[in-house]
This record gives sequence, structure tokens and C-alpha cells, in this order.
Amino acid sequence: MYKGREIIGLPVVSLTAGKEIGVVEDILWSHPELKIHYLVIDEKGALNRSRYLLFTEIISIGTDAVTVSGQQVVEEEDEVSVGKSVKQTGGELVMTQDGKNLGTLEDVVFDADEGKLLGYEVSTGLVGDLLSGRITLPPEMICTWGKEAIITGYTCPDRGDQDAVPDMPG
Repeated sequence: MYKGREIIGLPVVSLTAGKEIGVVEDILWSHPELKIHYLVIDEKGALNRSRYLLFTEIISIGTDAVTVSGQQVVEEEDEVSVGKSVKQTGGELVMTQDGKNLGTLEDVVFDADEGKLLGYEVSTGLVGDLLSGRITLPPEMICTWGKEAIITGYTCPDRGDQDAVPDMPG
């Protein structure tokens, strides 16, 4: 189990060439499919461009690097169509259908072997995170992924009177 922000910045190493082909820049996933589809790679070389690595082409995600079989596993940008990005996601208000503010979306949690989306990490703010920890919200609990808020059917236990995040922007 990994969090998206844990692997951003890891080098991507080709096992057949024995060299680094780039660095993980972002992760792209589909919420409806509950699946990680691509790693965005900042490719080494003269052009220094971003490319897209199919998650199915990854051999392993380790603590120090992501390994792939070869160098030719990187897709062109125009071939990619996926909904969500770790770098562009985060800080969205997460609230229940009955109007309870759960906090803000911080990260995506996934299975490194299959790329299955396991949950979303929700923060209640610095004090709340220190006192109670962050909530990992199962992705199946998301009812609506709106522009200003993520609405969930989740009902959390009472976490005290922690005003974790400001109200929705008006």
C-alpha cells in the first residue's frame, strides 16, 4: 500500500538498460474505475519532457525507485486520457451528505501490485491529524466529486470539536 505523494520524486529505473529514465512527477487515476492508470515521468535527456508510463508496465515500486522492464514503455501525452491527478488534487473540502465537514483531501492510497485505488486520505488539520490521525476514506463512499467539494456517504465517529478546515468558499 502506497500513498501517491510518497512515490512522487522517485527515480524510474530501466532493468534491461540499468539506467534511470526519469523521475515520477505525478500519478493519474480514474475514480470511477478505482484504478491508477499512469505515472507521469519527467524524462531525462536533452528535451526534458513529461511522458506517461502505463501502471501495468511497472515491475515494482520500492522505497528508493520505481522499476520498469525497458526504456520504451513511456507513452506520448496525446494517447493519455484519465480523470484525476495527485498534483492537481488535494485541499478539496470533503463533507458528508448530512453536511458534516470531514476535512480536506490530501492524498490517494493505492495497491502497488495491481494499481487498485484503496482510499483517499483526508486531513482534519494539523491539530486534528496529531490528535486523532487522518481518515482513510474508502473510494466507494464518494457520492459526488464536485468542483468545490467531495460529498461522501461516510459517517465518521465524533472527533470532538475540531474545526479542522474553513467553510466552503462563497
